[in-house]
Amino acid sequence: MVWLAMFLSLFALAAHLASKNEAEKHGDMVAARRWETSVFYRDDELIGWLTSGAPSLSGYARVLAPYDFALLVSLGAALAAVSLAASELLHFPAEGRWVLALSPLAFSLSDFMEDRLLLRLIAAGRATPAEILGLKRATLMKFVTLGAAASQTFVLLLWIVVA
Repeated sequence: MVWLAMFLSLFALAAHLASKNEAEKHGDMVAARRWETSVFYRDDELIGWLTSGAPSLSGYARVLAPYDFALLVSLGAALAAVSLAASELLHFPAEGRWVLALSPLAFSLSDFMEDRLLLRLIAAGRATPAEILGLKRATLMKFVTLGAAASQTFVLLLWIVVA
């Protein structure tokens, strides 16, 4: 399990770097990934961008679809694998270890939902305030679940160090 955790962690790092590299090819708007990294933007900013027909729209979609999907799968899997490997080293009961995969799975699912919502808005070329609120909620849920998954993994690794 430790080797799988290491492999998935390296794959997540590679997916992050590939995503960042691809995003930079499409300009500052895509490189900043503003709509995914914050919920503190005005609705009219996103609506204006969606209706602008800017080349960054297709660039953003090209980054989201293959690269961000690879990142969310590999990062969620890496966090789960590291948590499971740590629980194995800490001699947690085998029948209950699966619970440690839930928060990384929740992160991957919430990030997937956020990506799908944003891709749908980009394809439509418009958005209502209710749709933007849904996107902001999905982004916030992604942050919460990533925080939970990363905290769980960090605590387990710290427990190994002090145990």
